[in-house]
This record gives sequence, structure tokens and C-alpha cells, in this order.
Amino acid sequence: MPRWSTREELSAQVVQLAKQGMGQRAIQRALGISRNTVRKIQTEHAAARETGQAALATPAEHAPRTKKVDEFASLVTELLATFPDITAKRVFEELRAKGFAGGYTAIKDHVRLVRPPPKPEPSYPTPDYGPGQMAESDWSPHTIEFTSAPRRTVQVFAYVLVHSHRKTYGLFDRCDLHALMDGHVHAFTRFGGVAHRTKYDSQKPVVLTWEGQQPIYNPRFLAFATYYEFRPEACRRFHPNDKAQVERSFWEFERSFLNGRRFRDIDDMRTQLAEWERTICDQRIHKKAKRTPLEMFAEEAPHLIPLPRHSYDTARVVYRLASMDGFVAWDGNRYAVPYDHITDILPVRITEAEIFVYAADLRLVARHGLAPRSAGRDVGGAEIHPRIGRRAATDLDQLKTAFEGIGEDGTEFFRLLVETQPRQAGHQARQILLLRERFATADIAAALRHARSYGALEHQAVARILASRAAPRKLAEYVAEETARRWAEADRGSGLEPRDLAEYDALLSAPAPDIKEGPCPSDPTTPTRSSSDSGDTSTS
Repeated sequence: MPRWSTREELSAQVVQLAKQGMGQRAIQRALGISRNTVRKIQTEHAAARETGQAALATPAEHAPRTKKVDEFASLVTELLATFPDITAKRVFEELRAKGFAGGYTAIKDHVRLVRPPPKPEPSYPTPDYGPGQMAESDWSPHTIEFTSAPRRTVQVFAYVLVHSHRKTYGLFDRCDLHALMDGHVHAFTRFGGVAHRTKYDSQKPVVLTWEGQQPIYNPRFLAFATYYEFRPEACRRFHPNDKAQVERSFWEFERSFLNGRRFRDIDDMRTQLAEWERTICDQRIHKKAKRTPLEMFAEEAPHLIPLPRHSYDTARVVYRLASMDGFVAWDGNRYAVPYDHITDILPVRITEAEIFVYAADLRLVARHGLAPRSAGRDVGGAEIHPRIGRRAATDLDQLKTAFEGIGEDGTEFFRLLVETQPRQAGHQARQILLLRERFATADIAAALRHARSYGALEHQAVARILASRAAPRKLAEYVAEETARRWAEADRGSGLEPRDLAEYDALLSAPAPDIKEGPCPSDPTTPTRSSSDSGDTSTS
């Protein structure tokens, strides 16, 4: 009976018996196989020990064959030497003109094979800035899955001091100019000073546009930079490595802070971020400096620009129309204002945590804490709006006052509306007043007059008349008109009415009067003679 069952077992026994000194004939008799099989196994074993391992079989070698491009190889080499950046397509065109009968693929493969490799370019050294000389700032969006709040995209602001590598971050809903200024104020407060220069990319809050290679900076941001006495520097377009420190800071933010952490909401994320900055980010030893950013910052802090006594006002100011139920809208929420200001367009000032609503004369009429964005809340209604028993009669009085402000057409329309539709008068009047946000007061008065003449007192009819006869406009234009009207009312009766420009044209075309000696200096219309003129007169 043979003592092997597979080819591998047979090969192993042959190798072991040969290693013990047995000859081929003895191995043949011991294993019951032929001498040719013994000889073949030994030959394959010796060859395997001398040959390297390969995943694929070595392809068979073929005799080289001539190619159509071979006779043009010298011309290709000459073209590449003369024009190093020449494309394979241009080489193909040149060879076709010389009589080449092959295809473009053959030329492309040949050029790829014989083109000299590009010379290695040394990496440019990072500029070495002194303490407090340079900082870098940028944004990065991150979508966060909160455990107790809806999923949202958080805009992460980063500010890095280049010398000490100390960095700080801020979390915002948007990355506009106001958020950018808020992020800087937080960074300046944390570091206790400002770097003399700061690098930015071409974000619109910093750079409005480019005129060739010259950046045109945002005037509002320039005013902010002037207040803190630092100079913004726009990096070259499409060169993010010009501010490599802040780009690297986002990698650290993702790998070290976001990785392996969960957040209940944005407030919890800000709390954990502050703790991570203090305990991890500031304490991590820098690979090259062999010191922590906090240790290097001790050398940089005295060179920073000192902070002013008061922080820059980064609040956003917008105008909002007060609705008939006494609210102004902002960011998916509504904030209560007194009923005295319904249908008025009010200035609204928004900070990071609060919203301030002012009357038309800039008196503060309401102040609320900001609700979460897009929460759909009505904030402050219970505190601002008193509970009135006869609410319907009070609403009609306020509506009557608002329609009287439109003019005689508004007063007459409202009187007729109350007489004919006493139960629906309040609703119809509110809907009509909401049209003031999109149409001029004069257009609304004309539409009310037209609707009243046909007895069409519903707000839909007034809206159709305005849509066909008047052009809608933006809220900013309405505010400008209302401001001009209020100034005109304030100046009325002051004796400072503007004069007709034709009067000035007449003065310029009138002949100059005779000049007498000793002109009265108190008369501003008396012509005077210049000491340097010889007979010519001029008016002062």
C-alpha cells in the first residue's frame, strides 16, 4: 500500500527521502513510483527554491516586432526636446504631415513612454512670522446629528495664530459678514489681543470682487478691521495652501473633536468645544516646536494688538413689518411688539443672543431672547400683549387709525367696510393692510378708491387691482419713502423749503453788476474783484 494519497504528500516524501541520502532507485521502490516521477519531483523542487514567487505567470517572451512609429522616433525625440510641453495630439499632427500612416493611440503611447519625467520641484518653505504678526481665518461646514435636536449644518469658524499655533473655533448658523465679525470678537476675547495681519480666502464678507490681481475689500469688514487695528490680507485665488495653518486646523477639528463624540444640541456642542480647546487643543505638543501652543502663546501674547475698551457692534439691523396680531418675523420665529406699532415698518437689531425692536422714532419697544432657528415659536406674546376683554372693538379702533394714515380714500373705505360687513371687517382690513409691505401707499389708496366705486370691499379684489395697476416694490424702497416723508413732515414750517433750481440758472446767466468801491462784505451776492485780475470780475 502506498504511504501517500495526494501529490503534495508524495512530493514531501520524495524530498525527505532524498535529503536522507537515498537514491532515486531506492525512493522508487520505497514509494512504488517510477524513477521518472522521482526525477521530475526533484527537478521541480529545485527550480521552485531558485525562482521567486509571482501572483501571475510570467508571460512568454516574444520576438520584438517593428512599429510604424519606430521610423519617426527620432523626430518625436527632437520635438520633445525643442518643445517640452508639446501635447501628443500636436506630435501626431506633425508626424501626419511628415507621412506617418498610423493612429493617434500609437503616438500617444510612444510619447508617454519617451517623454522625460518632470523635474522635481522643491516645496516652498513656510514663511516665518514673528510673534503676533500673522493669523489665519476660514470657514468649514459640518452636518451634525444631534441626539436631542434636529439634524443641522453647522458653520465652523476657525482663527489660528501662526506663530504659537494656538487656535480657537466658533459655531454659527451661517457664514455671513455678521457671523464672521462675531467669530473674530470671540477669538480676540479668548486670546486677549489681535494679530497685526490676518489671511483670508475670497469669501464675500471679506473680498467683494477682484480687479485683476487686486482684491476689493468689503467696506463694512474694513471698518471692523480698522476698529481693531489689524490688516486683512486676501490669499491668492485657488491657492488654499497660502493659509495652511487654518486648513490644517479643520483636519484637527474633525479627527480630534468631532470623532467619537455625541452632542445633545448646539449649546452642548459649544460647551464640549470649549472644554476640548482648553484641555486638548491648547495642551497638544507641537511636533516641530516640541512645545505646547499655550507655552508658545506666552511669548506671543505681549506682541498682540491690545483690545479696545468696548467690543465692536456686530449686530444685524433689518426692517420688518409688524403684523396685525403684533409680531415681527425673524429666522422662522415671531417676536411680540406692542399693539401700538402694528402695520408699522420697524427697525430690528439682532445680536447673537437677543433681538431688539425699535419704534419708527428709534425708541426701544421690545426685547427678546433669540429662539432656535426655524422653531416656529411666538416669543413674548404673554408679556407684551395685554389681555383685553373687548378685543374686537379695540382691534377695530387700531385698524381705523391705520386706514386713516392711508388718507381720505382709506378712511372712507374702512367706514363703508364696517357698515356693510361688520363681522368680516377686521379680517378684511388686516389682509388689506398687509399689502403695504409690497405696494406704495399712493397705489393702495388708488386701489381702495377704485374698489369702493364698484362696491368690491374684499381684500382679494383690492389685491387684484394692485396687481394689474401697480408695480410691487421691495421693503427697502418703502422704508426709504417713509423716512423721506417723516423728514419732510419734520421740516415743514421751518422756513427751509428748497428753492427752485431755475433761480440759480438765472443768476449764472445774469450780467454782472457794476463794481463800486467799498463793497459791503456782509452781502453774499455782491461781486468782488480779484487782486490778481486786471479788470475781470468774479463772484464768490
